[in-house]
Amino acid sequence: MRRALLTFLFILFFMPYFFALFVARFQLQLPDGFLVLLSRSVAQATVSAGLATFLGIGGALGLLRRSKNWEAVAIAPAVVPAIAIVFGFMTFFPSWRGWFVVAVAHALVSGGLIAVVLSRIVQGSLGSSLELAWVEGASRIDILVRGVLPAIRKDVFRLAISVFAASLTSFSIPMLLGGTQAASLEIAILQSIRLDGKWDVAAALSIFQILFLLSLVLVLGRTNGPIKGRAESYGRTEIGQVIGSDSGVVLLLMAPILVLTALLWSPLSGIEQLVSARLFENTDFLFLAIRGSFVTSTLAGIFAAVILLAFVAAYPSQRLRHWISGYIAPSTAITGFSTLIFGWGSDSSFVIDSFRISIGAALVFVPVLWRLRWEQLLGRLEGQVRVAETLGATHPMIVTHILYPQILDSLFWSAGLVSFWTWGDYAIGSIAASRSMTTALVAKGLLESYRLEAASLLIFATLVLGSVSYRFFLLGGSRVAR
Repeated sequence: MRRALLTFLFILFFMPYFFALFVARFQLQLPDGFLVLLSRSVAQATVSAGLATFLGIGGALGLLRRSKNWEAVAIAPAVVPAIAIVFGFMTFFPSWRGWFVVAVAHALVSGGLIAVVLSRIVQGSLGSSLELAWVEGASRIDILVRGVLPAIRKDVFRLAISVFAASLTSFSIPMLLGGTQAASLEIAILQSIRLDGKWDVAAALSIFQILFLLSLVLVLGRTNGPIKGRAESYGRTEIGQVIGSDSGVVLLLMAPILVLTALLWSPLSGIEQLVSARLFENTDFLFLAIRGSFVTSTLAGIFAAVILLAFVAAYPSQRLRHWISGYIAPSTAITGFSTLIFGWGSDSSFVIDSFRISIGAALVFVPVLWRLRWEQLLGRLEGQVRVAETLGATHPMIVTHILYPQILDSLFWSAGLVSFWTWGDYAIGSIAASRSMTTALVAKGLLESYRLEAASLLIFATLVLGSVSYRFFLLGGSRVAR
């Protein structure tokens, strides 16, 4: 049973690559100028990781002087769909395009999450040592440079590698901010198929990308395993007085201020643009987009929950869980095109397009959730599983009586988050759907035509409705838990 589930999961997640190879007739061809493309992509990912790490370290110093409520503000840019940060850049920096702009956007998205992780690590394991050094007369700079940074350097390295990998394979942000030149391998894959029809090139790029990402497991494996949450053994106030910095809060607020200011910049002009675009006259169009977003996001949340349940039922070993984490970011472009296999040869319809978008979104977002919560969650339950196995419990009993009750809250939280992300995702839909059938796709069309104020209203509505969908899954989880 466990082997069958793991085989199913392997086939499911590598199906896009098998599909690309099949369409390319198992021929691979790297594009002309591949080294230039790779150097540009690596430069973008490296700058993204460097800037995000800088923002994360500075933001962590700011969080140490603030209450835990500030963590929500810091994490918000990483949780909110990418269309929000893209809209902020297009509103205030309309002429900015290229790989460096993409790198800055990635850094703003990831910096707050790094800050939260690092602040918790410092608070959980270094608090008493830092105050002792402070009492003995060490300066704030000495404590930070000679004490804190060396102690967390492996964690910082792991976080930087994760940002590097995610930025290297980014799709949504480079699609609108990358300019005319491909700012990532993902955009090159999209252009190879959509513009040139060269599946052999797309297959070669996607396989190179996944092999490169899997090779990062060898690097990550040398850095003390996954980053784990640590008990908060020392108060924020005491640590903040030693190494905290109020200026770090400014770094955390840059992305939220950018997004909020852009969304609230000129709502009246947005209404006028929506009227000029005749979206208010054609209310059926807006209704169909909202319906499409609701259906695709709900299905994506359900599909993600089923996939995560399959992981729990299979319960991979610790080593295999670590290798699964090497599947850091699947190719969004190849995943989107591979969903075309559903309904292949038949006319597109609302049902087929909804299924394509939802299964594609689930395949793209589940690896993010695995790294964000599930690898650590299953690792914490490993001791209970081993005890149960020693006492003679069968695997089905372990899953139903030990694992399932303890992962239920995380399961519905994950499904709700995938649903929220799908509301704001336009990447998969741009490939898999034959029409602008979701609010995110309509907003993307408005952004591309530079009707920014109209796009702001639609993006704001998308975020609100996505939050409602997220709460819907949480409410369902609470009722099931009863």
